[in-house]
Amino acid sequence: SSAYANVRAAIADEGSDARVEVNQRALIDKILARYASAGAVYRELIQNSNDAEATTAEIIITTSSNKDGNDATVAAASSTNSSNKEVVTQVIYRNNGLPFRPQDWARLRKIAEGNPDESKVGAFGVGAYTMFSICEEPLVVSGTKGMEEAMAFFWKGDGLWTKTGKAPEGIVNMSASLSGKNDDDT
Repeated sequence: SSAYANVRAAIADEGSDARVEVNQRALIDKILARYASAGAVYRELIQNSNDAEATTAEIIITTSSNKDGNDATVAAASSTNSSNKEVVTQVIYRNNGLPFRPQDWARLRKIAEGNPDESKVGAFGVGAYTMFSICEEPLVVSGTKGMEEAMAFFWKGDGLWTKTGKAPEGIVNMSASLSGKNDDDT
């Protein structure tokens, strides 16, 4: 028998199992590195809207002269530094497409587990993660009017987590984010 077979047999009897760990933050960074353009997130969101049979979509970008929005700080800084740039503080993407189904929400929690119907939203299971190119902790809202659900992504160390629940009244079908990235990159 081969050395390979001998080693496999020996550890099968005496070895211990250990799950392979994934640094999810590094994985998402590597996924984003595969997308060629800085605007890939918008292309992905528009494609997802099309797949969800949306007839309209809108992108709302909010800017501020500084990240914390403190106007007094902006005024003081403006008098001493004329090179202040507007920074993106929020991006909201909305469409009127079909609401998420339970399987869509479940798939959103799984990196690289695509939609079995490759002609529909999320064929490869990585496009939605382009949201991390413009924000640190994206938020997704979907559902029929009055029954909207929300999913917030957040980090615990290098592990990505989600929290879900009912969206506040009046928030309909959107992906929204408060930027935590270097806004000069967007």
